[in-house]
Amino acid sequence: QIISSLFSYNPKIDAPQPKTGPKTPSQPSNAPLTSSSGFPELGLHPLLVAHLESKMGVTKPTSIQRAALPIFTTPPSEEMAERDVFIQSQTGSGKTLSFLLPIIHDLLPLSTQSYIDRSIGTLAVIIAPTRELAKQISDVLESLLTLKLRPEGESEDAESYTRWLVSGLLSGGATRTHEKARLRKGIPILVSTPGRLLDHLQNTSSFNVGKCRWLVLDEADRLMELGFEETIKGIIQGLDGRQKLAVQAVKEGKSLEVGGWDWDRRRRTILCSATIREDVQKLAGTALVNPIMIKAFDIEKPQPSDSSHEHNTPSGSGPSSENFTPPSQLSQKYVIVPLKLRLVALVALLRSILAQNQARKGSKVIVFLSCTDSVDFHWRLLGGSTMGDGGSASGDSDADEEKSDADEQSSDEEATKRSEKVSTRSPLLPDTLIYRLHGSLPTPTRLASLRAFSATSSGKGKQPTASSSVLLCTSVASRGLDLPLVRAVIQYDLPTESGATEYVHRVGRTARAGKGGEAWSIVAPSESEWVKWVEGKMRGDTTEGSSSTDQKANVTLEGTSVENVLAKGFGGKGPEYEARATDVQLSFERWVLHRKEHTELARRAFLSHTRAYSTHPTNEKHMFHVRHLHIGHLAKAFALREAPKKITEGGKKNNSSRVSKVSKEPHRKTNKPTSASGNQKSRAWDISERTGDAENRMTEVVRAQGRMTKKGGKMISSGTNEFQIASGAALEKLVQGQRI
Repeated sequence: QIISSLFSYNPKIDAPQPKTGPKTPSQPSNAPLTSSSGFPELGLHPLLVAHLESKMGVTKPTSIQRAALPIFTTPPSEEMAERDVFIQSQTGSGKTLSFLLPIIHDLLPLSTQSYIDRSIGTLAVIIAPTRELAKQISDVLESLLTLKLRPEGESEDAESYTRWLVSGLLSGGATRTHEKARLRKGIPILVSTPGRLLDHLQNTSSFNVGKCRWLVLDEADRLMELGFEETIKGIIQGLDGRQKLAVQAVKEGKSLEVGGWDWDRRRRTILCSATIREDVQKLAGTALVNPIMIKAFDIEKPQPSDSSHEHNTPSGSGPSSENFTPPSQLSQKYVIVPLKLRLVALVALLRSILAQNQARKGSKVIVFLSCTDSVDFHWRLLGGSTMGDGGSASGDSDADEEKSDADEQSSDEEATKRSEKVSTRSPLLPDTLIYRLHGSLPTPTRLASLRAFSATSSGKGKQPTASSSVLLCTSVASRGLDLPLVRAVIQYDLPTESGATEYVHRVGRTARAGKGGEAWSIVAPSESEWVKWVEGKMRGDTTEGSSSTDQKANVTLEGTSVENVLAKGFGGKGPEYEARATDVQLSFERWVLHRKEHTELARRAFLSHTRAYSTHPTNEKHMFHVRHLHIGHLAKAFALREAPKKITEGGKKNNSSRVSKVSKEPHRKTNKPTSASGNQKSRAWDISERTGDAENRMTEVVRAQGRMTKKGGKMISSGTNEFQIASGAALEKLVQGQRI
């Protein structure tokens, strides 16, 4: 078999033009405000302030927190204290604390009432679009609820607080029976995914939400993208219905609730989103009543008293036309890579980034791919391939036929063990653990993988330690997740949905809370127009010029050549890094050829990738179209030596040969008794021998059956065929009832 070279017949790529002018470092746009006042000046409860500063290390609020918290803690009027809130801010700017702190600030004074405990029911509901984000919010909430209930140095005669505030998580990981038992005990602050929450609202009678005071819809744009609009409407109707029933029971004296509860207070809804698209505005119109619009103001600039919020519903052309940009301190880069070189370019880029951050313990890199099959394939490929003559760590690739059954059995056992395994290692990425995350993984595996990747390397615990971590994932990890120490984000596959918005969400996993980071995009030669297109979208070129010209000028992607990436990743000059890249590619191809399971995994990933690629919206088809791709070169990126274009044809051939065999088998007499193994071999030989002319043989069988006639209960040949034409005399005899 001829193996095509990585560095021949690639399209010519123009060298990227360096940006003119000196590069000035941008001031972080989502960092805590150094010159602003702290949390005490924002009206937050003293116990919460002490816990934030002493236990969580948060001393200064971010821009969105400084704008949002006073609206909840010290509202200027009673009318303002009851209005719903729309929070819009950049990714990584601290939106989670912007709604968690007001909820705890509101519920904490109830701890002084002796009659209140967790059996009071659910007073706050927080909805997140994905299980991972729900788990992250739940973890932050739990850390906040461990606050000390008595200030240090205060006498015992002071006002005492009871510890009744408990958080709970409903995300579908546990059984419904177990979740019902927890709801029956009472969960004052509940974090949930939409489907599971609606299920319990409709089917769990012990779910006490009649006194719910807070409803939070986090990542509203993602909720709408995932099609949760009707679910959210059902949840709001369910909460309203249960509250009406509870109020009616109290009025009729049939309630078992203790007295003193303020039933006249309405539920307050908070909607959080980084973007204000049309579908988000639609959700805001459904879920919010007379909302206040809260946006983060510019860094360290003095603001007028009413600049942090607008007293109108987020609609019209004002808010929705604003551009959505990544953090200003984020370094954005791209590299145009020929399709053949995609796989080795990814490895070289990972090696280069991890080597730069070698001094920093616990450095993390996130790689976004387009589909779950691609994530699984690359995770297995990096963990299974080895450098050298062997195709994989398990041995030589050319096994005998006698060992094939044993190999298949061992591969099944390995697959079972691998499905339970959370991380893997690759010799190409030394001292690095590789994780995966996508929506098709079982919930325990997803949460364990996310927990292990998020954990800092302390050297303790059962998990193997390493200085660096890599997460291969789909867009399920692009929203809301605050993963610490993420130094870089690589978009191996560019977003297929939501365009520039999804791009900003992805790169927003790094450069969070004022820290630095870099974002890499791997672009195919046919997609080169995408760079200018996404820059224009982020700058908001369709809108008129405004005072944010400086910020717009910083929204640029810096180009790098693929030769530079390969040289940094593999070392050496032209012939040297080309030889090393070829060795890496060959090791991947040997792993794919080692077992049928590996080949099938690569083919499935290839087909899923092409299907995902074809889902780009119409307005992006001039940049992303399957017809623009060289399928053979793309197959090389999945370590395949030829494109799997014959998979469907092969399936049809096998099926047709099987049908042909079945149709012929009743007419074949076998006089010789054969052993089971011999019979198996002869059948396999028969099938393989007859696969080529299956269609012709099927035609002959059908025609032969057409020439049969039934006589005496048996099918016998009529002696005619479909090409014989009867004469006039024969037709006359038939009319007269005579046989021919």
